[in-house]
Amino acid sequence: METTVAYQVKEVTWTERAYVVKRAIVPFDKLPAFFKEQYNLLYGALTQKGIHLPPVASAFYYSIDEEKKQTDVAAALQLPSAKTEIKEMEKLILPGGKRITTTFYGKCEEMAPAYEELERYLKQKGFKKELYIEEYFSDPEKEKDPAKMRTDIYFAVK
Repeated sequence: METTVAYQVKEVTWTERAYVVKRAIVPFDKLPAFFKEQYNLLYGALTQKGIHLPPVASAFYYSIDEEKKQTDVAAALQLPSAKTEIKEMEKLILPGGKRITTTFYGKCEEMAPAYEELERYLKQKGFKKELYIEEYFSDPEKEKDPAKMRTDIYFAVK
């Protein structure tokens, strides 16, 4: 018997946030290796500068090309303020604004139903999506129980 998970979508407002990012066009099958490598670099750079490490890692999806099976994506870590500089790293200031969000528990490969619910809400409200954002609260290399692997998914919308 198949179980259905209900995803509650809500609207939230973010204030401006600063991130250190590593952005690239990445084939779908290379995403785990990309994130592992880039988060190691980003966390290393913050540690080296003595910057308090953020509790979550983020990913920004600028576009997803199903035909080519690749995505324009950035691995990202939030900085304490927009004034924080790390010379060898790209900084991104994400403007504040409206987001729609839901929370997903499980493996990244199984997120489709959560995304489908966000897409339904988007269409229902007539919003235009600008960016996909995922915030990861669990390290899949450390947390082996998918039921405990939390990801908050956001769509930046207008």
